[in-house]
Amino acid sequence: MIREKLVPFVFILPFCLLTSCGQDEVQSIPEETTTVETQNVKSASIHPYGGWYCPDNLNGFPPVNVKELATVPAVNGRMPTKEETQNGTSLMFFDPSEYPTAKPLDMILPRLAYYDSDITNQTELIIVIQAVHVDRDTVVGFRYINGGNGTSWYNEVDFLTDSEVAELGATPFVFLEAEINAPKEKIWAAITKTEYAKNLGEYFGKEEFFETEWSADSRVDLNYDMVTEKANGIVMTLFGNIYLQIDYMKNDHQSVEKILLMDSEDGASGKIQLVFGPYAENNGQRAKWENWMQEVKAMSEAE
Repeated sequence: MIREKLVPFVFILPFCLLTSCGQDEVQSIPEETTTVETQNVKSASIHPYGGWYCPDNLNGFPPVNVKELATVPAVNGRMPTKEETQNGTSLMFFDPSEYPTAKPLDMILPRLAYYDSDITNQTELIIVIQAVHVDRDTVVGFRYINGGNGTSWYNEVDFLTDSEVAELGATPFVFLEAEINAPKEKIWAAITKTEYAKNLGEYFGKEEFFETEWSADSRVDLNYDMVTEKANGIVMTLFGNIYLQIDYMKNDHQSVEKILLMDSEDGASGKIQLVFGPYAENNGQRAKWENWMQEVKAMSEAE
């Protein structure tokens, strides 16, 4: 639990929303706005580092198979350079002139941990790639194993032991992307015509949404709650992109579906990225979603 501090203090609010940083955002320091607070609050740090989440940042932080954890870049024994916070090696750059006491924790990274997410309402498996003590706080930077990144307070994560990591086995995800000669709204229209969208509409009781043309105000919260199966998600406009994320829990097995639709700079064409899984290896899911993506591409580009 984030400890409470008494007034007065200066609270720096991160630019990032609690759902995302945006696809092309630099991963070092979020933009800041400063306000003076005069009451007790939960997040009372004097720096902007803890508690921002970018689950859609698949370009810089694609999904990771736990079996390949050793290949995940991280900085050990020192603070990262600014360049390393911009190339995916680390997340948070602490200017030594502003935070002269900031220092890395004495641990070998990357390390797997569990994190209770307020966004997905699930215990997420994450890869911690940075841990820093700064001022009176300790913050960590992490990658979601299903793609994207975030930060949290140290006491919000629970590190796995070596034996627990070994028990996890593999976590292979399907990660696909494609350039499409159509704007994102037309790509969404093509998606709504697929069996996948029809099934989502029926599953969540949101048939009308998944049959409706996309607009700037389009948004839906998705919730399904049964004894052995739960799911929650959202479809929304996020930093100008169309973003879908659904997290499932079925018979103690977690899985995710992420779809990100982006426009080119001129808006004439677009790009789709998707993450599905994790799946058992060699079960044909990659071929299935490759075919689905080609179907969406063909329908999007049809005259």
